Amino acid sequence: VLATMRDLSRRGPLEEAAGATLGDTLRILRLDVTSDSSVAECLGGVPGGRVDVVVNNAGVGLVGPLESATGPQVQRVFDTNVFGVLRLAQALLPQMKRRRSGHIVVVSSVMGLQG
Repeated sequence: VLATMRDLSRRGPLEEAAGATLGDTLRILRLDVTSDSSVAECLGGVPGGRVDVVVNNAGVGLVGPLESATGPQVQRVFDTNVFGVLRLAQALLPQMKRRRSGHIVVVSSVMGLQG
């Protein structure tokens, strides 16, 4: 199992919860879905290069009145929640299609239903 996170300095609680599995059946890698190079680097660090299942739960929100949202704030939301999903899927689908196996699960939130 590979767990990924954008900021590895925040991995302490995950390492504590992992216990003896850390380094044995669980590895933690850096992955920022808003970066092509980060996706490539992360996938390059996958042992054997094979990914069978991805649970993509990367997401950010923006709460507040629309008129106060700045362009960069909205761009960050789309970069993560839309283009991040696309970027990761495009990187993984070719190998999954070649093998004719694999699953990509994208987790969203109820905020996706609220305007």
